[in-house]
Amino acid sequence: MTSGRNLRLIDVDRLADECADQTARFFSRTEHDTGYCYELFRRAIISRNDYAWEKIYDIYQPLIASWVGRHSGLGTADEEVDYFVNCAFDKLWSAVNAEKFGQIQDLASLLRYFQMCVYSVIVDYARGNQFSTTDLDILANHVAPDSTSIEKYVTDQLERLRLWEMVTKLTQDEREIIVLRYSFVYDLKPAQIYAAHPDQFESLEELYRVKRNLLNRLRRNQMLRQFLH
Repeated sequence: MTSGRNLRLIDVDRLADECADQTARFFSRTEHDTGYCYELFRRAIISRNDYAWEKIYDIYQPLIASWVGRHSGLGTADEEVDYFVNCAFDKLWSAVNAEKFGQIQDLASLLRYFQMCVYSVIVDYARGNQFSTTDLDILANHVAPDSTSIEKYVTDQLERLRLWEMVTKLTQDEREIIVLRYSFVYDLKPAQIYAAHPDQFESLEELYRVKRNLLNRLRRNQMLRQFLH
C-alpha cells in the first residue's frame, strides 16, 4: 500500500480520482492499491473535510446501495434504497471519530464497519415499525430441531412472525434484542455486532455474556421448546 506520509501531500481531487480508479481495479480483480481510499476516508473523518466526504459518497454510493438492496429487511420497509444509503453515511460520520478511526487499520476493516452501519440503520428502522402479517409468512410446517441446535433453528426461522414475537418476549432489554436479531437473523459474529453497537456494550466480553445468557434462557423455556416441536 502507498505510504501514508506521501499520500497526505496529495490534494483531495487527486485522491478521489485515484481512489475511484483503484476501486474499479479491485472490482475487476486486478492489482490495486487501497491507500488512496483509506487516506480519503482519513481526511473526511479525522480532518472532518466535507469535500473529501462528498467524494467518498460519489465513489461508494453504488456499493452501499448494493448492500442495502441485498438486505432482507428492505422488503418490509416503506422507504427507498437511497434513504438507507444516506442513513448509513450519517451513521458512519457520527459513529467514527478520530479515536475509533485509529483502531481501524486498513480499508477492508473500514468497509466492514461501513457494512455494519448499513445493517444497523435498517434494523433500527424495522424495530420502530410494526411487522405486517401481510408481509411475513406465518410459521408453518417447521421441522423440529435437535435439542442441542435450537440456535440454528432460530437462525433459520426467526423472521417468521409468530416465532419472532415469542422469542422477543423472552428478552430482558434492548441489548438482548440487538444480539438476538444480529446473531440469528443476520448471522453476524459477536465482534461484528460489537463494532456496530459499541455504545450498547462495555466490551466484547460483555456481549458474549449477554448472548450466552439469552441462549440459555431460550433453551430452558418450555413454551418455546413445545412450539418448535
